Order: sequence, then structure tokens, then C-alpha cells
Amino acid sequence: METGAPPPEQAPGSAPLGTLRQRIPATRVGRLAAGWLTSLRDPARAIGLLLLVSLVLRALWLGIPQNGLIFDETYYVNAARVILGLPATAHYVGSPPGFDPNTEHPALGKLLIAGSIRVLGDSGIAWRVPSLIAGMIALLAVYGIARDLGRSAWLPILVTALVSFDNLSFVHGRIGTLDMLVLAPMLVGSWLALRRRWILAGVAMGIALLIKITALYAIGAVLLYVLLTEGPAWWRARRLPPFDDLRGPIGFLIITASIAIGGLTLLDVWLSPFPSPIDHIARIVTYGANLRAPITVGICPEADSRPWQWLFNECQITYFRSDITVRAGDVVTAKYATIDFRGALNPLLAGAIPLAALYTGWYAWRTRDRLALWAVAWAAANYVPYLILAVFTPRIMYIYYALPLVPVAAIGIAILLTRAGLPRSIRWAFVAAYLVGFVAYFPFRQIP
Repeated sequence: METGAPPPEQAPGSAPLGTLRQRIPATRVGRLAAGWLTSLRDPARAIGLLLLVSLVLRALWLGIPQNGLIFDETYYVNAARVILGLPATAHYVGSPPGFDPNTEHPALGKLLIAGSIRVLGDSGIAWRVPSLIAGMIALLAVYGIARDLGRSAWLPILVTALVSFDNLSFVHGRIGTLDMLVLAPMLVGSWLALRRRWILAGVAMGIALLIKITALYAIGAVLLYVLLTEGPAWWRARRLPPFDDLRGPIGFLIITASIAIGGLTLLDVWLSPFPSPIDHIARIVTYGANLRAPITVGICPEADSRPWQWLFNECQITYFRSDITVRAGDVVTAKYATIDFRGALNPLLAGAIPLAALYTGWYAWRTRDRLALWAVAWAAANYVPYLILAVFTPRIMYIYYALPLVPVAAIGIAILLTRAGLPRSIRWAFVAAYLVGFVAYFPFRQIP
């Protein structure tokens, strides 16, 4: 019988064998558990563990489905195959080999996928590794932004966790599309700009533009943040800002444009039929302007959606679904999903957006907190343009356009949880519910 008192001291080797087997493993496990829990009190170790878990979850069963393409992989993987001279299986069948047939976007993103295929073979893992790497880079950039602008060692970890365990961020961090490939350099460029590493920030933004032109919104976010943080001093001085204050942002714009135009020129010479980058840019802009939503009836009759619907997680998209059907004779009695990739936000993240946005906007106005100001700038630049387009044009849009909004939503929620005076129990309850939401949307419903 075990008691609270320590066992009597014994000479080495004098304890019974059975007692040692019961006591020594328990002692080791207890010490390891205690040491592990203590180590998590160190923010550096906590963020390391979080990133490791994020990497493992994103890499888990990365090659599944082995022979099936998930959502827009059908465009970008097949474009990469055509670039490599491999046969396409769906879109772009019969396109000239060695060229990028997906001309509505610059070629760099497809070239990254093609490079992965060249190294790893034409398989699901190869298609998705670039997005996996980009997703981890995006998490590091989000952590860096929140750490540099925040006033707490733990708030950046909370922000990173909220991004990591959001379904939309998770899914696009492990499928072969362009969305995470462009978001990673957008966030890195913004992080570098915050640190006034303007040249490197311009290089990162130029790379983002060579993947997808929507990186323009991140450039707008950087400039808006400069205006929100430096503009009040210029206004109080009643004078134009001195050149020294503008040298960095101007250099940032010049480097970004140089990388984007120069890189597009080189890519087009190699992979595209356009005689000049201007012609290719005109093709990209024209293609985007002609993407019109179908005339439909109902809230979510098709996969398209309006920007205000993203805030409530409406109009979710089934990216890939594999079901098991149970029959009793010829009658279907049940249907279970074994794999369910969907375009949707974590329901807890979406549900908290309205309150978090209002609180963060008020907090930024009241305190001039730089993390809150960054959130306001990033949200305005990456959301308001879609809102304007939705109100004044018939352009088609989808819920995954909200992917760049996930980091700013995470920051807003973290600010609300940590700076609004909420009880600790409420914070932990939200985090627990958030993890339940992640599990509920986890794409693998059964172990493959």
C-alpha cells in the first residue's frame, strides 16, 4: 500500500525487484512530465513545440489522395506538368510543352511546383511540399510580426496558434495551389518592412507579385501602416514629411517594382508567349475583370460568395471529399466522409471576427498600439478592395480569398482575449473550443 511518506532508505541493490520495476519507471515518467511542463513556461520552447506540431499535422498523409487532385490543384499541378513536358491529366491537355499555360497568373508559383515534381517525382507529396514550406514560413512571419509589435511574450504564440489551427490556413498550407505560396512572401515582406529592412521587404513583395498579383494588397497594407504610425506626427507638424522619413518606403516601392517587372520579363522569355511584361499584366488584369459571378438565386447556390459572407463562414467549398456509403440492399442507409477537405474558416475564428474587429479598431484608435494598427492596415488593404468590387461590380469571389485575413483575425482575437480584461477561464475556454473546431474540420475523418 502506497502512502504519502517517502519509502525507507535502502542500500543499493537491496530493494525487491518488483518494487524497483514499479517505482523507477514511475519516477522517470514523472520527472520527464514535470520537466516537459516546466519547459513550456519558456516562450521560446513553447513556440518551438507549436511550430513542430504544426509541421507534423501539415505533413501528415501529405500524399493522400495519391492519384487525385484537390480543388485548384487541377490547374496548377497540370500547368507545372506542362512546363516540365509531362502529360496533363485534365486542364491544359494538348498545351505546348515547356510553356506555362496558366497565363492568368505569373509563372513563379507553378515553377516552384514544377521544381518540386522534378526533384520528388509526379506525386501528391511533390505537388504539395511547396505549400507546406510556404505555410511554415507564413507562421514564422506571423509570429515575428506579433512579437516585434506586441508587448507580451505569449501573445505572439497565441496569434501563431490561432493561425496554425485555422482550417483555411491549414488546408492551403498542404495543397498544391498558389494561395499559400503568395501569402508567405506577403507576410515576410510586411515583417521586414516593420523592421525597416526596406530592400529585403521589396525583394519579398516582388517575389509575391511573381506568384499572384493579389500581393498588391500587401504593398498597400505596408504603406497604410506607415501612414497610420507616422502620419499623425506629420499632421501635427503641419508640413510635408521629410525625405528621410520617405526614403525607406520609396526604396521599398522601387525594389518591389524592379523585382516584379524584371522577374516577369525573365519568366515570360522562358515560359510564356507574351512579347513584353506589359502584355502579360494586361492579360492578368483583363482575366480578373472578366471573372463574373453567375446569376443565381439564394444565399450560397454555387461556390462563389460575397466578402461579407466570409465573416460568417458562409458559402464553404468542398475541395475534395471521399465517402463510404452504407447500403441495405439497394437502399443507401448512411454515408460517411473519410476525407473532407473544405474551404472554410475555423468556426470559432469566424464567429469571433465581428467582436474582435470592433475591439481591435477601438483599441488601435485609443492606444495607438502598433500591433493593433498593423491589424487595421492589413485588414483594410486586404478586405476593403474586395468589398468595393462586390458592391460595384459583378466579379466572382470565393471564401478562400479570405486566407490573407486569417492572420489579422488571429491578431484581433488575441488582442481581445488578452487586453479586454476577460477572465482567464474565458480565455482558456475559447482556446479549447477553437481546438475542437479545428478537429471538427480536420480533413481526415479516419486514419488512412
